[in-house]
Order: sequence, then structure tokens, then C-alpha cells
Amino acid sequence: MTATTTEMRRWRSAPRGRRRRWSMWRERTTSLTCGTGALAIFLRKSFGVDITTSDYDDKDIEENIAYNCRTNKLDVLPHIRHTWGDPFPVSRPDWDIVIASDILLYVKQYDNLVKTVYFLLKEYKKSSEKAGCSTITDKSGTQVPAKSPMFLISWRRRIGKDQSLFFTRCEDAGLEVCHLGDLVYLIRIKS
Repeated sequence: MTATTTEMRRWRSAPRGRRRRWSMWRERTTSLTCGTGALAIFLRKSFGVDITTSDYDDKDIEENIAYNCRTNKLDVLPHIRHTWGDPFPVSRPDWDIVIASDILLYVKQYDNLVKTVYFLLKEYKKSSEKAGCSTITDKSGTQVPAKSPMFLISWRRRIGKDQSLFFTRCEDAGLEVCHLGDLVYLIRIKS
């Protein structure tokens, strides 16, 4: 079971009055390495998120996500095929939030992932006036500014010392890494 699946189950099992509605989900969002599209489908159905899926440049992945959308009675979500490190097919990305779950398993791909994340954040072009700044509360209770564009990443699997390599490479590339809680990070361009 992935972190995505666990979080979806935890959210759905909470009493309706205690479910947290995220104002950030009004922003345009893309999901890197979305796999089956489960998180994107959940966010669209539960919060009405304007979300685009993205994964490895493979027709079967895109078709599987489309199938899962139809199975969940959703219009097929927009999808972008992309291999980390390759030129991104959208030259002026306008996603306010980039999300990913369980993608730090591929240590040999960290440099390519950082290159892709840096591009998406650096070349960001605000698409509407609704994109703005909000805050996220970290595990210590501190309010962390969450200004578009941002990359939110979580993972469930513990990968030991190798995980720090990814965050070090992010910082070396000019990105700021904020640890929000257990295996959850916000990454943005350094101010």
C-alpha cells in the first residue's frame, strides 16, 4: 500500500466534519509520476482539483489512467508523457502545485528528477489571479508559507541515507526544501 492509498483511506474514514478541505486545491495542480492516477482521481472527485497527470513517456500508462478515470465516472484527466530530465513538453508550465508520492526509489534518477522539478518551478507562469499564497502547518505547528509554484512530495517507504541525496541535490540546484512532517516535504525556488 502506498502513502497515497493510506492517506486517501484515512481521509475517507474521518467523520465528514473533521475532513480537512485544502484551499490550496483550488490551484492548478499536476501529479508527477502518477502511476495509475489514483491520487489525481481522488483529488478531482473529493475536492474538484484542476489536475493534470504526468508519468513516464508510455502509451500504456496514459491509457490506464484514462481507463481508471472512466471507471470512476470522471472525464479523462489531461495527461503529459514525460521522462525526467528530458525537455518538458510544456514550455511555460502554469501549475501552481506539483505533487508526487513514492518517487524517491530511483536513486540513479535523482539528477533527472531535480532537473524536471527545477524547470517546472523556475519556468512557472501564473495562469490566473486565484493562484496565491497560503500556509501549511508543519508537524511542530509552525505555519510555513506555501506560495505558488511549489512541489509537495511524500513517500511511505523508508530508503535510508539515499533520500538525503535527493534533498541535497535540490538545494544544490537552487531549491529550498522545507520538511513539513513525516516523509512530507515542500520544495520551492530559493528566495
